[in-house]
Amino acid sequence: MKELLTSVTIWAALGCYAVAQLQRRQQTVSTGGVGLCLSAIGWVLYVGHVLLALETHYDWSHVTAYTETAVQTERLTGWRWGGGLYVNYLFSIVWGIEVSWWWLTPSRYHNRPNWLELWVRAFFLLMIVTGAVAFVSGHRRWLGLLIVSILLVAWSPSKRKYTK
Repeated sequence: MKELLTSVTIWAALGCYAVAQLQRRQQTVSTGGVGLCLSAIGWVLYVGHVLLALETHYDWSHVTAYTETAVQTERLTGWRWGGGLYVNYLFSIVWGIEVSWWWLTPSRYHNRPNWLELWVRAFFLLMIVTGAVAFVSGHRRWLGLLIVSILLVAWSPSKRKYTK
């Protein structure tokens, strides 16, 4: 059951995030609304996924998680490196900051500098492509490609500007 929950929570989290980005694109005011709620729910689901994975796959051992990450990375790239685990921890923090910033000061969040918006989008896209496309196979890869496609639509250039 925990194995299934580990899988379901990550896909639900990424789905919530993608739909939140579509909602954010449609906003005419800088309040959170549905997009903020979905992003917050997605982050909570993601944190649940991380905790379930640590319990189910790694027996709460950071060393085991690091080693397994290195093995998976070597299988895909030929390079034995477990540092992707730390990048996942950073992803957890950045997503949490994103939700908090949007929640606490929505107009500042929506009107932040373009370079920061692009950096966050690039980081999220890298993480999602890596975790939901490159490191999976079969129907999960197609689901990952769908999520990436939704994000690319949500992030495509728009003339809409958020109000303060």
